[in-house]
Amino acid sequence: GDMAGGRGGEGMAEERKRRVQRQSSMPSSFQLLRSVALLGALSGTVAQLMVSYHNNNKKFFHPTTSSSFQLVKLGNVNVTFLDKTNLLGYDGQDMAQLGKYRVETRLGMITHCNSANFNDVDGIIGFGWANQNRSAAILKTLTTKSRPHWDIVQREDFVPMPRKFAFTADESIGELQLGGYEPDSVAEPMQMFPMAGYAYGVNVTSIKFGNVELLDFTNNHKAYVGEFDSGTTCLLIPNSTVNGTFKRNPFEVLLNEQNKGGTFPLVYTIGGKTFEIAYEECVEPADTAMILGDPWFRKWIVLHDLVDLKDKKMGLALRNPSYKLGIETDSSATLSERSQYRASKGRSQELAEFNPLSKVRAHRRITTAKSALTMGLYQGQAVDKVALESQSRVTYNIKLSIGTPPQPLQVIFDTGSFMLAVFADPAPEGMKPILDAQVGSYEGSESTWGQISQELSWRIRGLNRTALIGANLIFIALIVGAVFSLMNRRRSQDKYQELHQLEEMGVESDGWTE
Repeated sequence: GDMAGGRGGEGMAEERKRRVQRQSSMPSSFQLLRSVALLGALSGTVAQLMVSYHNNNKKFFHPTTSSSFQLVKLGNVNVTFLDKTNLLGYDGQDMAQLGKYRVETRLGMITHCNSANFNDVDGIIGFGWANQNRSAAILKTLTTKSRPHWDIVQREDFVPMPRKFAFTADESIGELQLGGYEPDSVAEPMQMFPMAGYAYGVNVTSIKFGNVELLDFTNNHKAYVGEFDSGTTCLLIPNSTVNGTFKRNPFEVLLNEQNKGGTFPLVYTIGGKTFEIAYEECVEPADTAMILGDPWFRKWIVLHDLVDLKDKKMGLALRNPSYKLGIETDSSATLSERSQYRASKGRSQELAEFNPLSKVRAHRRITTAKSALTMGLYQGQAVDKVALESQSRVTYNIKLSIGTPPQPLQVIFDTGSFMLAVFADPAPEGMKPILDAQVGSYEGSESTWGQISQELSWRIRGLNRTALIGANLIFIALIVGAVFSLMNRRRSQDKYQELHQLEEMGVESDGWTE
C-alpha cells in the first residue's frame, strides 16, 4: 500500500512538473509589469492625443521673428484650471497691440496644452483687474505710462487708455469698446451702479418670475452679488440657500413656478432699477454663484468703469437696435499718421483732440463641452475670481497683435481673469532671460520622444470622446488581464514549492520503506 501510494505520489509529482514547466514558459512578473507599464503609457498618450489642443490654423507667435522680443523667465507659466486644463510655457516681453493701443508688456508664452478647450484659438486675453505691482493684468498696462516693477516705460507718444471699457454682442458677433463706450451704441442714458464682489459684479436685490420672488432673503441679508461674465452662455442662479442667505432655494422656486406653466420674464432689480430678461433665455443652476451671463451682453451695453479705483462702477444701457456691431476703429491713427499730425499741430492740440475710444470686433463661438476655465494660478496669483461651471460656454475671440513687426493672433477675450498668454514657439536658443532661468518640468527637460508626442497632440484632429472612452476601456482591460496573469503566476509558484516539498518527502519515504 505504501509502495502504491509512493508510485501514485510520483505520478502526481510528474503531472505537476509538466504543469509547472508549461506555466514556467510564461513571462516573469517583472516582464509583465513592464509590459503593463508600457501599454499604460501608450494608452495614456493616445488618450491625451484625443483631447489635447490642436491649432489647425498653425498660427503660433514666433519670437525669433520679432525684433522687440525679450525672454523673461523659462518655465514660469504653469496654469491649471478647475477642469484640469493645464498650460505650460515661459514668460516673454514684447509689444502688444489691441485696437489703437500699442504697449510693451510681459505675457505668457504657451508651449504645451493638454485640453481641447483652446482648440483653434491663439491665446487668451483677460480683462480682469489686479492692482499688484507685478500684476499680469493687461488692463493695468494699457492704462498706465509705465510698469516700474517690470522696468517698462512706454514710448513717448503713448496715450494711456482711460481705465474703462464696454462690451456688447448679438447672436453672431460681439464688440469690445476700449476707453469708454460708443455714444451711438446706446438707446438710453447709461445707468451706473457701484461695483460689488471680487470681480465685475453688482448687488441684486430682487429677481421676480411673475409675482413670485426668487430671492427670499433672511433677515440679515438684503442683496446678493451678481457677476457679469460674457463667457457664460446662460443665466446662473443659486441652487441652494447659500449658508442661510435665502429662506428658500432660488432655483428650486423658479423651477416649481415654471412647472406650473408660468412663462414670465425674469425681472432683476439692481440699484432700484429693473431689468427684464426674456423667458426664452436659458437659466442654469449653480451651487452658490449668480452669474449675469451672455443674455445681458446681447441686450445691454455693459460698461466696466475703474477710473476711480476707490469707487469702481458698472454701467448698463439698452443697445441701440440700429447700431451696427463690429465696425472697428482704424488702428493706424496711433502710428505714423499720429506722428505726422503731432509734427504739424503740436502735442498739446493732439492730446486735446485725441479720441480714446477704440472699437474691436469679437467673433462669437459657442462650445458644448463643459469647461470651467477658472481658479487657476499664474505667477502665484489666482487667475479667476469667479468659479463657473456651465454646461456650455460662449467665447469671443478678438484680434491681438504681438511683436515687431506685429503678428496678428485670435485670442479669447475673458472678463473673468487677468491672464495674458499666447501659444508660441519655444524660446529662442541661447537667449539670456531677464530673470534667473528656472527650468520647469516641460521647459528644456523633455526627451525627443516627448517633444514629438507633444507636437502630435497639438496637430492631431478629428478624434472625439467616443474614441477616448474606447481607449480607456482597452487600458482597463489590459490592467485586469495583467492582474489575473500575475495571480496565476503566483499560484504556479506556490504549486512548484508544494511539488518540491512532496519530492523531498517522497525520497525520505522510499528510504524508510526499504
